[in-house]
Amino acid sequence: MKSTSAPIRVIIADDHPIIRHGLGRLIALESDMEVVASSKDGADLLHDLAAHPCDVLVLDLSLPHIRGLELLTLVKERWPELAVLIFSVHPEDSFSLHLMDAGAAGYLSKDRGIDLVLAAIRTVAAGRPFITERLAELRRERGRDSLAPHQRLSAREHQVFIRMIQGMSVSTIAAELEISASTASNHVSRVREKLGVEHNGEILVYAARAGLI
Repeated sequence: MKSTSAPIRVIIADDHPIIRHGLGRLIALESDMEVVASSKDGADLLHDLAAHPCDVLVLDLSLPHIRGLELLTLVKERWPELAVLIFSVHPEDSFSLHLMDAGAAGYLSKDRGIDLVLAAIRTVAAGRPFITERLAELRRERGRDSLAPHQRLSAREHQVFIRMIQGMSVSTIAAELEISASTASNHVSRVREKLGVEHNGEILVYAARAGLI
């Protein structure tokens, strides 16, 4: 838990310079926060975390080199006490439960306002999870087993699903996730089965109807 006697030390990890610089400048205006580093990719982030002690990591899911669940898992293995706030372009009902289960302290989509981002940083720095109303609703729905099909995908299946939405081929998905083409193909088949579709083209239709694209 963060001491109240010193500013909250924040690292921002995002591959878009405008996010790193813009969010960093807004955080710097807060008297109780300071940005100690900003990272443009997964390898850069691991170096910065080792070099700059911090209280909160604001983490984008789509960093080059190491990304998503793999990067979150690696960070929590090395720095288990670090509060990780996921700050993602994806809506809060697409992957948030998996990431919270994996150790994230909070999840916010990038369409949220800066006041909520700052509140989230303060909350997770104090050792409390940051739960939006939408995330709380998702947790209740999971308890009632009423999640949408894409919310029932495993963490790996969801990574494949997101890349299918982006139009990636099986070989590209395999390369991105560093798995074999046959393993990627198996995941693609399971995603189609769980979503109740027969062809990859129907994935885009599903994603559009679910408000994911």
